[in-house]
Amino acid sequence: MLWREEEKANLGVGISRTIDPNADLYEIRVEFCGMMPMREWLRATSRKEATKFAANRYPAATKITIVSKNHANQPSRKRVSHNQPTDQG
Repeated sequence: MLWREEEKANLGVGISRTIDPNADLYEIRVEFCGMMPMREWLRATSRKEATKFAANRYPAATKITIVSKNHANQPSRKRVSHNQPTDQG
């Protein structure tokens, strides 16, 4: 039987995350083959570094896209609790 081995994530400071206190928060979209895309927020000092961190965290990803920077400044991207009623939908 043949199957594809899952690739291990490369984790660590400077590889998949930063400790820089002045880093910005980037929203990324990670796509995998045969799965729904995933959204995550990463702290990084630049878009290039955020892309590198995401690629190291998710080596099996087929596409990584930077959606936005500093999502908290965008009112339309507010996080909503699943337990509370909302005015959406």
